[in-house]
Amino acid sequence: MKPCLILLAVLFAVPASAGVYKWTDAQGRVHYSDSPPAAARTTQIKLQTYTGPVQVSQAVGADSGVTIYTTEWCGVCQRAKAFFRQNGVPFREWDVEKTEYGAIKFRQLGGSGVPVITVGSEKMMGFDANRFMSLWKSAQSRQ
Repeated sequence: MKPCLILLAVLFAVPASAGVYKWTDAQGRVHYSDSPPAAARTTQIKLQTYTGPVQVSQAVGADSGVTIYTTEWCGVCQRAKAFFRQNGVPFREWDVEKTEYGAIKFRQLGGSGVPVITVGSEKMMGFDANRFMSLWKSAQSRQ
């Protein structure tokens, strides 16, 4: 009897090991599935919230001003955007899972976790309010 249970457990575990796909249909509805859609562009979800210490470096090809590359589910992204609003920092936001432009720029910037924030030609991986304000004030003084 036990070999049958083990065999059943193995058979049911195989489909559970498949990846998760996310795509947006023509009406703007988001779908999740264990298999890609027939005729839609898909992204296999592998992003995480950036948890390491904040890293600041040059951002080749960054947009001017402040831009934040986010996902809807990222708590650090939400905190950064709330900080920007509270401190009157104008910013653009690109969701890297919902917009093709955001996904392309995120990859070009070397993003592997969210948020990625650009301030002019500087890039911040993660978010630290003090480091951000230093970057922002420095960028404003150069204008």
